[in-house]
Amino acid sequence: MADQRNVTQAIDSFYEEIIDRYKELERQVASESKLLTIFRKVDYKSRIAKLKELKKKAQTINLKKIEVDQEDEFSIDARDQLGRCITIFVDLINFQVSFQTMLLKKSEGEKVQMVDYRKAVYNVQKATETLQNGLRNMDAVYANLEENQ
Repeated sequence: MADQRNVTQAIDSFYEEIIDRYKELERQVASESKLLTIFRKVDYKSRIAKLKELKKKAQTINLKKIEVDQEDEFSIDARDQLGRCITIFVDLINFQVSFQTMLLKKSEGEKVQMVDYRKAVYNVQKATETLQNGLRNMDAVYANLEENQ
């Protein structure tokens, strides 16, 4: 029972401290990217720093420290799903940082090939979809864990 609480607390923390902050940053980026804001200077360096901070925070989650009873398949499954989501999230952040860095270079006057831009956008979109699927799976496993507490 205490082992299940360890896992649920880790998942709750992942959502509250990382996913929610990432969603907030995404909303900020979206609002800064609207047509009416096209002539405003964007602080790409700040975006990149915030993304890297979230990545670092996600990487500090140590799954080995989340103790679970080896016979509790629900806790093991939830911990493993959390690990997959963390890995996917880190990949997404890497793609986001790459994309934001490309936008920074473009804003500084460097040439950006359209094929590179499209590839970066595609990578961010695919990683976002993968994370959304992973989070849905983790939510289902979390619900099973909650039911069996």
